[in-house]
Amino acid sequence: MSADRAFVPAGRRTIPATRRPTLRSVPGGVTRMPRAPFVVLVLSVLGVGLIGLLLLNTAIQQGSFALDELEAETAELRDRQTTLADDVARRAAPDSLAEAARRLGMVPAENPIFVELPPAQPAGGRP
Repeated sequence: MSADRAFVPAGRRTIPATRRPTLRSVPGGVTRMPRAPFVVLVLSVLGVGLIGLLLLNTAIQQGSFALDELEAETAELRDRQTTLADDVARRAAPDSLAEAARRLGMVPAENPIFVELPPAQPAGGRP
């Protein structure tokens, strides 16, 4: 390329005629993705979700049954504890103790004797 051609003003440039490719229509139309794989995917996701919900519901129901059984057992044990505490209180009453002592052949003391001890001294002898 010569220097003369490089400095040609923009309006005077000549574009060589090039041959343009001919346009033609493409046979066929818009291709669409097949629907079957998408439908299978959606149905499988829904199926897995439903099975998961079913398993979760079953596990919750089993836990509920176990909780009911434990609550019934707790109520039964609470009743038994109350009965036993009442029995201990009844047997610890002074009248019950006196009756049990008479059955064992014990007699009440006529003149009880009380032993009085002197006050205790700390170790080392200092008060």
